[in-house]
Amino acid sequence: MTDEIAERLSDDELRQLIRLLVRYCQHDLDQFDDWRLTLPWGEVYVSISNALPPGHPRDAYTEVWPFSPKLAESIPAVDTTATNDVE
Repeated sequence: MTDEIAERLSDDELRQLIRLLVRYCQHDLDQFDDWRLTLPWGEVYVSISNALPPGHPRDAYTEVWPFSPKLAESIPAVDTTATNDVE
């Protein structure tokens, strides 16, 4: 099965991907998971773990949750002053 993905993720799609990954990690990840994606130019390997791999500094990872400032700045602000009162 080959699904052609022709464009980059939008900011909204990237936020959705991160939310789904957080949900997966909270509810389905036990200790680790290793995935292999076969793409037209070769294979990509994804490792998810609840432990830092030996020899990898924590600072080498980009924190994406809670949302990084770059992603958070493109999230529309919520109007907390609005009410649903009907008169």
